[in-house]
Amino acid sequence: MAAKRENYDNEILNLRAFYLTILKRIWILPIAAVIGAVIAGIIYFLVTCVYAPARNYVTESTLYIYFAYDENKGSVVDSYNAYTWNLLVKTQDNTLGGIIENDTDYNILNGIMDNLDNAGYKDVSKDEVIASINADIPSDVRVMIFTVKNPDKELSGAIADAANEALKTYGKKDTAFTEIKLLGRSDTKLEVLTDRMGVAVALGAVVGFILSMIALLLIRSMDDEVYVPEDVERRYSLPVLGVLSPADEKEPSFFRNELLLTFKENFKAPLKLALISADDREGAENAVKASDRLKEVIGEGLLNDMPVFCEMPLPGNDNDSREKLSHVDGAIIVMSMGKHNGAMTEHMISLLNKLKCKVYGIVIVDADMKFLNRYLGL
Repeated sequence: MAAKRENYDNEILNLRAFYLTILKRIWILPIAAVIGAVIAGIIYFLVTCVYAPARNYVTESTLYIYFAYDENKGSVVDSYNAYTWNLLVKTQDNTLGGIIENDTDYNILNGIMDNLDNAGYKDVSKDEVIASINADIPSDVRVMIFTVKNPDKELSGAIADAANEALKTYGKKDTAFTEIKLLGRSDTKLEVLTDRMGVAVALGAVVGFILSMIALLLIRSMDDEVYVPEDVERRYSLPVLGVLSPADEKEPSFFRNELLLTFKENFKAPLKLALISADDREGAENAVKASDRLKEVIGEGLLNDMPVFCEMPLPGNDNDSREKLSHVDGAIIVMSMGKHNGAMTEHMISLLNKLKCKVYGIVIVDADMKFLNRYLGL
């Protein structure tokens, strides 16, 4: 029974080879991190500087709240916090739906609007005032930090002054208080934004690094390149007859001896073999180069037992391929290491089988010997 073949798209992943090929491209990761950092920095600059809305002018006031004490009700201090104060200064409901009990009709928001009118700011809308103000109780319930933020510097100060007067008036009119006193008001200054360029750049670098790693893993797990002879044999159920280094490199003795052994074992009698390269898209240039390289590496070792090679283009590119294949004893397929030729090799094996041409095996050319040495531990 023939051994079960594995297609390149569903074969068992060789993790050792997988990670070694990833390490070959590890230089991509720092470059991707730098690109991610640059892109993130540009985006942050555009968002915060070029296309950012107008910056606000900030005025802060500090007020001290003197709570009154009722012998029957005690102190109402617990009813007044940052939440309730913000509702009081931004709504016209003095009781906040029953949350607060008071005995005054004076409304802080209306008081602010009246004070602005008296100061000459009659065109300011109530919505703009509400959007500009914020009351905060940082820790002590008796201390209020009242902040105004508005793109108009003069209006920011005017709203702060109007609010301070309204709060002081409210402190006098509501019996829950003895007094609301203004402790101080800051100058109106342009809002200081936190510079997070460093954070954006660091985040962009991390995202770029992670995305490039994921891309490398996906590309490597789905491509059809070959790197290890054993993976080729498992994929195509054909023997790898040998591994050849590039023409400008000396063939390591280890791989040359393996090549000699496999050729002596498989070609004991002189044969005429078609040499077809999976990387030849036009003509037979790669097949010719592989033939010359084979003769150079093992020619002297085989003496008169060297097969006669007939370099051929891909059968699909040669209308006379059937005639040529009828005059040879079989074929050897040439694959370049680390190129996208797995699918073409699969197709070529299928076609040669249909043409009843015996495929003796595969020769891997242009191999990365450093990679194979690391893989094999040589």
